[in-house]
Amino acid sequence: MNSYPEIAQLSGLLLEESYVLDIEARPGLVRFELDIVLTPEHPQYLSPSAEEQHCFRRGRMEFLRVRRVVWADQGAPPARDAAGEVDFGNIDSFTWNDLGYELEGSWGRMEVQAEEVVAVLDQ
Repeated sequence: MNSYPEIAQLSGLLLEESYVLDIEARPGLVRFELDIVLTPEHPQYLSPSAEEQHCFRRGRMEFLRVRRVVWADQGAPPARDAAGEVDFGNIDSFTWNDLGYELEGSWGRMEVQAEEVVAVLDQ
């Protein structure tokens, strides 16, 4: 199994520290809405403010042209953060190989067979 930073579209992201705000699975698409942590290697990285430990950007990770998805152990209900936003925790593990992608967190465990995965940052 390979680690997600080896995927060009996900390089410069730190998913283990990013917050999952929502998950959507529908025919052909799996989407994770995220507060994404950018590493200094990411081209849109900015130094975090004094109150923040990381550079956060709102965005999403999308699996495109999904052929198969298995979502098991749909864990604990989401928490609410200080601003009242829903928080499903982090993506604790994300590996991949030629057969597909495997992700895990307190939101459950997901196996996705898709043509590609992309990260999109909001403006």
